[in-house]
Amino acid sequence: MAAALALALLAACAPRTDIRRTEQIQDILPPVFELVPGRTSIDRFDPPGAGSVLEMTIGTLVHNPNEFPVRLETVAYSVFLEGRQAVRGAVAPEVFLEPGATAPVSFQVVTDLSGRNELFVAAARAFVDRPLTFTVEGTLRFSAASYAFETRQIQLVQGSTFARRTTQAPLLRLDEEASRVFELHPGVPVAQVVLLANNPGDIGYFLHGKDLKLVLGGWPVATEDMRPVPIAAGETTRVDLLFYPVPADLPDEAKAVLDAAVQGFATLLRIEGELFMDVLGVDSFPVPNGWSVTGFVH
Repeated sequence: MAAALALALLAACAPRTDIRRTEQIQDILPPVFELVPGRTSIDRFDPPGAGSVLEMTIGTLVHNPNEFPVRLETVAYSVFLEGRQAVRGAVAPEVFLEPGATAPVSFQVVTDLSGRNELFVAAARAFVDRPLTFTVEGTLRFSAASYAFETRQIQLVQGSTFARRTTQAPLLRLDEEASRVFELHPGVPVAQVVLLANNPGDIGYFLHGKDLKLVLGGWPVATEDMRPVPIAAGETTRVDLLFYPVPADLPDEAKAVLDAAVQGFATLLRIEGELFMDVLGVDSFPVPNGWSVTGFVH
């Protein structure tokens, strides 16, 4: 009705022409949005400490309910997640809709989770047992014939979605230039092993390890745990590991290999053990068995 009144006012204010009177013959309705579940999902989730970002796509179809064509020009929108405003934005579809026609329109959500514990928990649960609820509100600007219309703030769509992805194991490699074996004090060797961990997925996590074994020249020389390290989605993170071999506990062959590495001889190095990916508030996922990192330390 607001659009109809606007049309009447525009007609009343139009410059004087040969048209004596303008009469509305049917209601003018704003385009209507419909949620497309298959195009709506959480695309990326980095928990606090690993980026604190949530990204999702809300896919819709916009429908022209009128018996005449309209052009949808802009949509200024706000997205509410679990009843809390998460992001504001605008899109300019510039789509021409014949009567009864539809066209795809997507709303992108990128929001910071820092200090928003309730939203973080809700996002985390979308990976397990409860979908994340959302509502999209906005104002539409559209045109028909020679007139343009703008709606009040209205609800466009509402719904819920689960995450469409799962955690992916990191791609690990040895940074040979940064890794080294040296003596902290005479008789106290230290192996500084630097790994580069790439997260190829869309979910950030904390990577940690238990009983990681350092093997030099084919001989196990030390075991250490890995503290939790945040690995953001799509990013490569440096992971520093320090191993403290105890020469007195090693066989002669292992001591010889360790001494050679301390003296700067190129030595084959391997890291293996148990690694885990922790998505806070969701679950802990083991890195598949069989992983190892191999390279030379100088």
